[in-house]
Amino acid sequence: MNIKALDVETTIINNGNAFDDRNQLCFVGIGVNIYDIEYKEVPYGEKLSQIQADINDADLLLFINAKFDLHWIRRYGLKFDHKKIWDCQLVDFTLSGQTESYPSMNSMATKYGLPMKDDKIAEYWKSGICTKDIPYDEITTYLRHDLDTTLAIYHAQKALVMEKPPTFQRLLSLMQQDLIVLQDIEYNGLDFDEDVCLNKAVEMSKQIDELRMELHDYHNIHEFNTESGDHLSALIYGGTIVIPRKELVGVYKTGDRKGEDKYGWKNYSYDLPRLFNPLKRTELKKAGYWATGESVLRQLKSRDKASKRVIEVILSLAKMEKMVGTYYKGLPKLREKMNWKHNRLHGNLNQVTARTGRLSSTKPNLQNISTDMKSVFTTRYGE
Repeated sequence: MNIKALDVETTIINNGNAFDDRNQLCFVGIGVNIYDIEYKEVPYGEKLSQIQADINDADLLLFINAKFDLHWIRRYGLKFDHKKIWDCQLVDFTLSGQTESYPSMNSMATKYGLPMKDDKIAEYWKSGICTKDIPYDEITTYLRHDLDTTLAIYHAQKALVMEKPPTFQRLLSLMQQDLIVLQDIEYNGLDFDEDVCLNKAVEMSKQIDELRMELHDYHNIHEFNTESGDHLSALIYGGTIVIPRKELVGVYKTGDRKGEDKYGWKNYSYDLPRLFNPLKRTELKKAGYWATGESVLRQLKSRDKASKRVIEVILSLAKMEKMVGTYYKGLPKLREKMNWKHNRLHGNLNQVTARTGRLSSTKPNLQNISTDMKSVFTTRYGE
């Protein structure tokens, strides 16, 4: 059986994100071969053909955090979906009973008695030194270590997996196949309309301002923060809100600032009446404060229409503020920060984080996105 480890080294913008087109693929290591791609200013087309031949020749490809490497080689036109893969990170997570999230090469090397990575290369990156500026011998030695260690980790894991029941082995095989599908989903991404997002943010921000003004009638505090649990607790259950304000306290009488206005901080306290009695077992560790989450607020019994309206406004504000911050403004902001293609999101679909073994989604979380967002997502495949 022809088994080959595959690893890449890239430039480091946004942690080497493959969908940021400012990044470049510097090296591909596969099996015993290391190919420089955009490390040197020379054509690399023939090397891609050689890498593809190496991939085709393998019966099993080994990785640590496979999707990162697969995104990169796919970006350069290399094919791998006809091959079986083994992601050491995914296998180790499963062997640990889903208790060790995102196991690193070093943590696995320690577990299996293998040599650790050279910290020198990581220090280059931490210092902001681009991969293309790291001396050739140093970066290729680093890559060679990673390839050899990946292969050694595989052999250690394989022995442990073979001791497991056939059902466990089958589960691992299915998870590796799922990984290829998840890579395809991440790579293609989701299309959304940023202009629609930002327009909705403007519209909803006006509604938020109106609701905040309505809520102001109940507390009369200019600096009241509707996203502060302490402020909401004091408003709902009664309590004191302390607001620090910077005020003019005099003038400087000596020194370089003589004659200039002098400012200091003064605390102002606001005592708010109780509108609702707290539910049992909702008191927080901070004395005098109670939970203000949606599930709790919906259980509170209103004394009158005014207090009922307070809860309605708070719940509406929480939903709208999340829509604006996380979605309508948040998604375009994330897309711009990551320098992804305009109107496209490439979220992470994670197999190695949840202790239940379920799939999770991050940056952004596209699994639990609000149904109100459906109108901003578009398709590139027609009606």
